[in-house]
Amino acid sequence: MDQIRADQAELPKAQRYKIGDLLSRINLAKATYHDERKRIANPNDKYCEVKKVIRRICEQGKVRGRLTYGYRRVQARLDQLGIHLAGATIRHLMSELGVQVEIYNHHRNGKYSSYHGRVGSVADNVLQQ
Repeated sequence: MDQIRADQAELPKAQRYKIGDLLSRINLAKATYHDERKRIANPNDKYCEVKKVIRRICEQGKVRGRLTYGYRRVQARLDQLGIHLAGATIRHLMSELGVQVEIYNHHRNGKYSSYHGRVGSVADNVLQQ
């Protein structure tokens, strides 16, 4: 996109391609284009130091080699250290780092099933239906 725009910089404005036309041609939303330009212009990660602290906190909370600290515990520890972040931000950073809780309930799988097999008796198929 930017290369096309740079190539057309010396053309009169009426002859240049419009950003909206170019984006619709490549099926890219305007908001996505501008967000990516902003991200490329400023590559610094503002949560770089916080991510290191979160990783350290989660490593301290390991039990038998498994991660046990959820975002609430991590948030409480961060508050003790004087780092105040929203819970949603902490959940997002933890998912980026891949430090999700590995043990969170006693169920083997999280699915409920009321199936007990064939219960009762099945009537004879007298009507052949």
